[in-house]
Amino acid sequence: MTSLPAGVVLDSEPLERPWIAGARRGEDPGPLLQVRRVDEATYVLRQSKRVTYEAPFIPLLLGTKRALLLDTGAVADPLRMPLRATVRVLVDEWVRAHGLDGLELVVAHTHGHGDHTDGDAQFVDLPDATVVGKGREAVREFFGIEPWPDAVVPFDLGGRELLVTGAPGHDARSIFVVDPSRGLMFSGDTAYPGRLFVQDLAALRQTLTRMVELAERTGVETVVGCHIELDARGREHPVGVRFHADETPLPLTVDQLRRLRDLAHAAPADKSGVVRGTPMNLWIGRCVGPGLRSTAAALVRRARGLG
Repeated sequence: MTSLPAGVVLDSEPLERPWIAGARRGEDPGPLLQVRRVDEATYVLRQSKRVTYEAPFIPLLLGTKRALLLDTGAVADPLRMPLRATVRVLVDEWVRAHGLDGLELVVAHTHGHGDHTDGDAQFVDLPDATVVGKGREAVREFFGIEPWPDAVVPFDLGGRELLVTGAPGHDARSIFVVDPSRGLMFSGDTAYPGRLFVQDLAALRQTLTRMVELAERTGVETVVGCHIELDARGREHPVGVRFHADETPLPLTVDQLRRLRDLAHAAPADKSGVVRGTPMNLWIGRCVGPGLRSTAAALVRRARGLG
C-alpha cells in the first residue's frame, strides 16, 4: 500500500480487539488516526484522544462505483487530523487494485453533531466527492428516504448494496446503515458501548425497534457504533477524559441491540434522568446532575495525570 500520512497507523485486527485509547500524562499519546482493515473493502478509522476526547470511529465502505465515508469526525484541521489524506490513500489503493477508472466518494453522516461533521471542510473541494448536508431534509433527499424516517432504501456502491434508513431519537437527523453482504450495521450514536443522550424517547423506541427488526431480517451479526465510553466492567468513563483504561470492545451483538431496545421501552416517559442498563446507559433529557458529576470526575482524573 502507498504510504499513509505521518501520524496514521494501519492494522487488521478484529473490530473487538482493543483500540488505541489515549495515554496517561507523560506517556506516548499514540497516532493521530488509527485505521483498522475489517476486510478488503471495509475500514474503520478512529480519531485519537490526543486531539479529541470524543475519539469517534469513522467507517469507510468501498464498492466498484462509489465509496461511502460515514462521518468526518471532530477535527477540521488537516494538520492535526489527516483524514482526507488517509481516505485518499485507501480509496486510491482500492481503485488500483481493482483496475477501476476512478471512484466517487460520498461523505455522509450518521447524524449532524459536531464530533461527526467538523471534518467536512477537508472534503468540500475534493474532486469526485459529494458531501451530503447535515440537515434532515438534505439527508432525506439525498438517500431518498421517503417517508422519513421509516423507509428503508438501497444505496448501491457497485457490487455492494447497502440499506439506509432514518434513526431519530438521539438526533432528529440520524440514519443507520446496514450492509447485508457482510452482516454489518453502522449505528452511529444510537447504539454503541456508552451513554446514549436521548433527544426524543418516543422516536428512539421506534428507531430501536426498527433496528432490531432490520438486523434480524438481513442477517446482521455485528453492530458498529461511533464511540466507546465504557470500561470492560461496564462503568462509564467520565466525559472529557483523554485516556480510557481497559475499554470494552467496540462492536455490539444483535442480542445487545435487543436489550437496548427493551431498556428504552422500559424507561419512564415522563421524567428525565439516567437509566442504567446494558449495553448503554440512557441519558434522557438534560441530566444536569449526572453531567456535573461526570465532569468533576474527569477533572480529578486529569489532576492525577490519568486522562
